[in-house]
Amino acid sequence: MKSLTDARALPVSTRDPASLARFERALRSWHLSDGNAAAAIDEMLAHAPHFAMAHCLRAADRLLGAEVLRQPDAAALIRPIEEGAHGANERERRHAAAARAGFEGNAALALERYGDLVVDYPRDSVALQMAHAFDFRLGHREMLRDRIAGVLPHWDERMPGFAHVLGMYAFGLEETGDYEQAERIGRRSLALEPRNAAAIHGIAHVMEMQGRAQEGIAWLQATRPTWAANGGFSIHNAWHLALFQIDV
Repeated sequence: MKSLTDARALPVSTRDPASLARFERALRSWHLSDGNAAAAIDEMLAHAPHFAMAHCLRAADRLLGAEVLRQPDAAALIRPIEEGAHGANERERRHAAAARAGFEGNAALALERYGDLVVDYPRDSVALQMAHAFDFRLGHREMLRDRIAGVLPHWDERMPGFAHVLGMYAFGLEETGDYEQAERIGRRSLALEPRNAAAIHGIAHVMEMQGRAQEGIAWLQATRPTWAANGGFSIHNAWHLALFQIDV
């Protein structure tokens, strides 16, 4: 049996459809930042301990959630891929190399490697989210917009993860001052994926930058059931809500 491709037509090293289905569920949870991704990734790896892309997703999850970027001990997560285990393909080995740079504290190199993956595989949503995160950490404001804009022609609404790509684009537009477009794209993202707390956050940013404090309060209160339980945005959106309340 040949290796499979994922829901975005990207090659993966597994030949097991059940493993790939678990990967897709874990990936969606990771993009949603719903607090369940780590458990879903552990379950996936328990079922398929030799699935290279599953290890790459676990490494990305560890990097994305790191308060301190340098984590030399975490390099063990991707060492089997580097050593040729698990039958990793070229894309998965490059993911491992990007994660290695992040774990060693070299954010610029991690960004370069994830960014190169995005160029070669524009529908690789793991590489895209990681490059977006490192763009933010390193203060590359225009790239928060332009990197996402560059891949949009390769995506459409039929592809899982498209709503999250739009959510990232909305944030990049907001960070570069295109508030009207940012809100429009953010709302489109939410129409496709109502649980996307990142898009809720991007729209809140727009309202804050435009001085729309009353609207911001109403917006975050109306969407609280989504973001209040979100692992990535619960505290941050509560902070935005407090800022709006100070402003009125």
